[in-house]
Amino acid sequence: MRSIKIIASLLLVVVFQACQSKADVKSIQAHINGYWEIEKAQLPDGTEKDYSINTTIDYFELKEDQTGVRYKVTPQFNGEFLTNDVPETFVVKQKDNGIWLAYKTEFSTWEEQVLSVTEDKMVMENETKIKYFYKRANPIQIKE
Repeated sequence: MRSIKIIASLLLVVVFQACQSKADVKSIQAHINGYWEIEKAQLPDGTEKDYSINTTIDYFELKEDQTGVRYKVTPQFNGEFLTNDVPETFVVKQKDNGIWLAYKTEFSTWEEQVLSVTEDKMVMENETKIKYFYKRANPIQIKE
């Protein structure tokens, strides 16, 4: 009886992992472009920090040659965004059975793994194993 429970548990783990939407180059190309807002960060010990209010959001633009740029932008009340004019260029790389964005600025270089990305949600993990959970950002719309 115990071996049946173990086998059933293993099957559940396999099915769960198969159903997760892991990032691949095609899903990144299809979904990453646009504005993204961090919802929360999860530290390696499981501690979470919620970002209920964000003064900046990330704008990603990925080209077909798998090079791209990310800007930090500030939403404005008229629905537009102001940029900090500090581009973070990146290249999409496949390594360690995952998809990574390798960034380079005049100040630093670093990498982040794209764990999953859909039309409305994205999860990235940096080199220090902090996971960032994003949601698609929308412009601020104030109606008269």
